Amino acid sequence: MSNEDSLAPLRSRAYELADTGRYADWDAVCAELVKEGETELLARRLTHDKFFQIMLLNRIRAARERD
Repeated sequence: MSNEDSLAPLRSRAYELADTGRYADWDAVCAELVKEGETELLARRLTHDKFFQIMLLNRIRAARERD
């Protein structure tokens, strides 16, 4: 399994959290992932994935606009 593939479940969970509308930014989503038991080091690796960051922010904005 490649390094990117190993982050797929974490990325998916981050999108799920973003879609709730309860989080304002990546830092808040990341904090929730860590609270759920994800290691901060692994969660923070997604910080450097620019495409992921754009998609996450778009989902956060859309979710917050729905509420």
